Amino acid sequence: MELKKTRRHFQIQIFKLLQRIDLPEDFYMLFLAAIIGVFAGLGAYVLNLLVNFVHYLLYDSFLNITSVSWFSYVLLALFPAIGGLIVGLVIHFFASEAKGHGVPSVIEAIANRGGFIRPRVSFLTSLTAGTTIGSGGSAGKEGPIVQIGAAIGSTVGQLFNVSSERLKVLVGAGAGAGLAAVFNAPVTGVLFALEVILVDFSINAFTPIIFATVISTTISHYLIGSSPLLKVPVYYLESFYEYPLYILMGIVGGFVAVFFTRVLYATEDFFNKHRNLPEFLKPALGGLLMGIIALKFPELYGFDDHAIHSALLARTEIWILFLLMILKIFATSLSLGSGGSGGLFTPSLFIGATFGAFFGGLMNYIFPSATAPATAYALVGMGIMVAGTTHATISALVLIFEITSDYQIILPLMLGTIVATLTARLIMRENIYTMKIALSGEYVFKGRNMTLLQSIPINQHIQKKYDKIPEHMPFSKILKLFRESEHSAFPVLDKRNNLVGVIWLRDIRPYLFDEHLYHLLIAKDIAQEEFMTIHPDQSLADVLRMFDLTDAELLPVTERRNPRRIIGVIYRDELMRWYRKAPLLHPELYSK
Repeated sequence: MELKKTRRHFQIQIFKLLQRIDLPEDFYMLFLAAIIGVFAGLGAYVLNLLVNFVHYLLYDSFLNITSVSWFSYVLLALFPAIGGLIVGLVIHFFASEAKGHGVPSVIEAIANRGGFIRPRVSFLTSLTAGTTIGSGGSAGKEGPIVQIGAAIGSTVGQLFNVSSERLKVLVGAGAGAGLAAVFNAPVTGVLFALEVILVDFSINAFTPIIFATVISTTISHYLIGSSPLLKVPVYYLESFYEYPLYILMGIVGGFVAVFFTRVLYATEDFFNKHRNLPEFLKPALGGLLMGIIALKFPELYGFDDHAIHSALLARTEIWILFLLMILKIFATSLSLGSGGSGGLFTPSLFIGATFGAFFGGLMNYIFPSATAPATAYALVGMGIMVAGTTHATISALVLIFEITSDYQIILPLMLGTIVATLTARLIMRENIYTMKIALSGEYVFKGRNMTLLQSIPINQHIQKKYDKIPEHMPFSKILKLFRESEHSAFPVLDKRNNLVGVIWLRDIRPYLFDEHLYHLLIAKDIAQEEFMTIHPDQSLADVLRMFDLTDAELLPVTERRNPRRIIGVIYRDELMRWYRKAPLLHPELYSK
């Protein structure tokens, strides 16, 4: 209680300071974003240290102790299993949220818990991810750092007792800051937080996320270095005839992305079905199987970017590229589907680079004089695979652009990523992150748990008492009603109280400066006769979808048998206020 009072006192002092020096209210969120950016940058550094420490301990120290070659060979297969066993024990006894690839847990926290994430998740995810990747598991750092950053953002928000809406933004700021620090890609971090985590591009979300990512990336530059993530060749387009090939590449890449997603969750389902095997042993088994595959192809280890560089520089034979692409899909699925901890961005870049180089090599063989080298296709392939798996076209596009710093790649990259995203969406509605949530029986859209909302009727949200406009009301009185009311839309009713139309603020604007029309026009003249309505037996999810579709402030509720018989109205603002408070007012609905 004393700590809570201290935090509140500190918060009030900040408010008073901002008021005294007459700074905009946004500066409070920027202050919190700065704290998050600092800790997210440090979190990326700690995660990097853990990965390097575990790798050094196993592969550089322990492996060199033995001089028996066959035993060293066995150890190479066992190291990912040892890492998996440690991860399994940590997850089993301390935090189940640290399991898997992190991002779905953050999306679920936004949709179901208003952005609340337990503070200890940041520490435990660092430990599990560092162990998984450092021991050789086929995974990346970006998923864990997104979860670590999100946990930091949530913790800061909880300490300063911010509202649910602000807490979600701070979670997004932490997630974006973490991703930016690991990839040395600040713009990608911002867009990923907005496009995938929050699904919100409002300025209120944009500003704190940018601030946090700038700070975290600066700290990362100082502690880790600012060298590019990958050494990439110079990109160029050989001819305009290649554009159709990039469209084809995007289509094929969309199928490969869906294949990757389905193999990952089929593997996870396989391990989940074997309930007789203790949970903490499953990551060890997945690590062992992955380690056996990596004996022949060490490029599959999570800490090794050699295969990506080889694909980008065209140093690998074409059939080896195809084999590495397929094996990486299965190796990553074994590492993460069994319960290990790690990210999917880096494996997607690996799969995309090998897929692109393979596709480019094939096109070079078929059209030798009209196509650029396979290295160009490898670059675009990385963007295609990230876009196809995440459905985050903008993030994928900007990530590759930040990696390459080459404007020449933009047009083929835009074409390939958009086509890949559309193809993947046509085959499978969910992306590689939301699929995990969907398999648990929930559907998350735009940060909302639509499965939960589908079960909530709209009866309690129907306003039976509302402002209405008679169809013969003069324009002057309509104008007065708009001036005095807090709403900007009204239903228009006839003498029998049947719905004949709706008047929005935009409908009266054309007549505001023609005062001679004020006594000539009536409500029926300007009312919109074509409008969307809802019925009382529909769900809250249906209503929210309708508001998103129509961008309306008000939706009339009518009888299903008689669509002109109005029962009441639902206001968008009032519904959204209820939705923001729902996890607090009705925790039983959101509990797992």
